[in-house]
Amino acid sequence: MKLAAKLILVFVIGVLGIVAVFSWQTIRRQSDWEESRRSDHANDVVGAITPAINEAYRNGGTVTIQQVVEISARYVPGQSLRWVEGDQSREEAKTVTSKSVSRLSVSVEDDGAISRKFVPLVIDGTEVGGVEVSESTTNRDRFIQGSVVASLLSLLGVAALSSAVIYFGGVFLVAKPLGILNEQVRRIGQGELPQPPALESNDELGSLALAISQMSQQLHRQQDTIRHTDRLGTVGTLAAGMAHEMGTPLNVVAGRANLIASGQLSPEEVNQSARTIKSEAERMTAIIRQLLDFARRSSADHVAIDVRSIAKKTSDLIQPLAAKSSCHLALEMDDEPCEINGDATQIQQVLTNLITNAIQAMPRGGNVGVTVRRLGSSDGTKICIRVTDEGDGIDSADIDRVFEPFYTSKDIGQGTGLGLSIAYGIVKDHGGEIKVESGNDQPTTFTIYLPATDQS
Repeated sequence: MKLAAKLILVFVIGVLGIVAVFSWQTIRRQSDWEESRRSDHANDVVGAITPAINEAYRNGGTVTIQQVVEISARYVPGQSLRWVEGDQSREEAKTVTSKSVSRLSVSVEDDGAISRKFVPLVIDGTEVGGVEVSESTTNRDRFIQGSVVASLLSLLGVAALSSAVIYFGGVFLVAKPLGILNEQVRRIGQGELPQPPALESNDELGSLALAISQMSQQLHRQQDTIRHTDRLGTVGTLAAGMAHEMGTPLNVVAGRANLIASGQLSPEEVNQSARTIKSEAERMTAIIRQLLDFARRSSADHVAIDVRSIAKKTSDLIQPLAAKSSCHLALEMDDEPCEINGDATQIQQVLTNLITNAIQAMPRGGNVGVTVRRLGSSDGTKICIRVTDEGDGIDSADIDRVFEPFYTSKDIGQGTGLGLSIAYGIVKDHGGEIKVESGNDQPTTFTIYLPATDQS
């Protein structure tokens, strides 16, 4: 609408200017033509009576000339003639010269209703006077007023028609399509991928809609690759903690194997050591399996999953990292199922990202709380996941930027700044929302709301 209003304003101003200049020029030309007509008519009238004036002057002087002019005026409808003699003629001529470069001029009375033309006469080489031709300008003024009114009406008509055409054209051809494209871009920005073309038209806006759709499809194809790459980066962080965790079972295995190899154990002790080695091997296998499961590429299908089992699996996966960083990981869950429709690997990636961030936010150690609750609200049943740490918090100036791509408060080489952005996109893909509460020297809490299976 704003663009349409600007187009209307610019076009109407242009049209008004053109019509106004055209109307002014038309009225001016009409006035000039009327003035020229009056001048020519005055010349014609005076020229017609000049022979009679010459004869009257030679025979009887100015008194007779005045009579000739008065008699002639009776036969000139709509005009009056007056003889101006001698010195008065020269004064009239001065007035004429001051008002016009020609020998004719307009002298308008105070009421603006009379136009006067003065035509000097030279008889036998002597300027004896002149004839003043007067004519009412009422009809001319009415004509000009009518022209002005007609021009104004034309101006208003053109402006109204132009405004209507541009308004409907701007709204239906520009404003509404741009609004649709703007809404689609907003949805893409919120992670709703892919998007079909919002417009189907053979113009520039249709080409733009197709380009936006192709961009969203490319982003959708690249989105899973980016998420998988982020998971592999997280695997390296988890592996550092698991290396410490696997050290203990490896030492146990090596020690038991040495005892068996020494031949100093009884058959029962050998059997017990073998069972211990098997148990520790299974423990290490489980740890490796957790890493492999987390690192594998997830499917795009959403199925019914229980968030509690995912939270438990994620906590077990991160426990070695937490222990290495002197952090205590506490998990609290509802007893009733907390099912959603989603991708288990992607939800695990979100939880892993939030928990590892919480651990890294407490370099001196502390408590990390993870809760999974089933909540009822006016919007329906939601599955609520909260991750809370006891770190130094997020600066209030940066709290609104934590979900931006490539934003990170970690040192160089310790993070890409994509983790929370990817987590945000995954949550949006699952129809949920994620929020953060923090501040300077305050605990940080990330809260995720996901629709339960009976609400999705």
